[in-house]
Amino acid sequence: ANSTVGQVVIQLCHLLKLRSVAVVRDLGSMDKVGPWLKTLGASEVLADTGSLKKELEKNKYFAKPKLGLDCVGGQSAVRLADTLDDSAPLVIYGCMSGRAPSWPWSQWVFKQMQVRGFNLRKWMKSNKKKIPAMMESIAKLVNADKLRVTHTEYELGTEFDEALDHAMEEGRSTKILLKVKDIGVTY
Repeated sequence: ANSTVGQVVIQLCHLLKLRSVAVVRDLGSMDKVGPWLKTLGASEVLADTGSLKKELEKNKYFAKPKLGLDCVGGQSAVRLADTLDDSAPLVIYGCMSGRAPSWPWSQWVFKQMQVRGFNLRKWMKSNKKKIPAMMESIAKLVNADKLRVTHTEYELGTEFDEALDHAMEEGRSTKILLKVKDIGVTY
């Protein structure tokens, strides 16, 4: 949930008055990441270890999530699916772990688990007419400071090495934006 997509989803949920549970890989920075995600609007922040279902119950979070979003795959997706309400969809949009999730048959039968894939490129190809309005809506939220994405800016011509070093940092929580000086070309 501390990825850029996760941060945006948390903020959109907050704007829509939906509760969100942020699940993050614990890379030793939970004490910093947890409070940050809460300021963005996360209702709960959990480390992606052990039983997420038991953690939610321990925190008195009794409503089961109605939607899961996963970009990690493997056991992380299995733990996430275990928390979901019956028939609630788990949407997978990536597999950063490089491992396919493998669910027990009981998830499929008794919980009527639904797993769906999401491919942004395919969605954009089939929804070309919706994209300008969607981007305009997002831009309005950004301009109104209701949607924030953390980033660090570097000048392409003079700070490329610093940007590359920053990109290689483990546990980095910001996106890197390379700025290009005006080259005199108008489009």
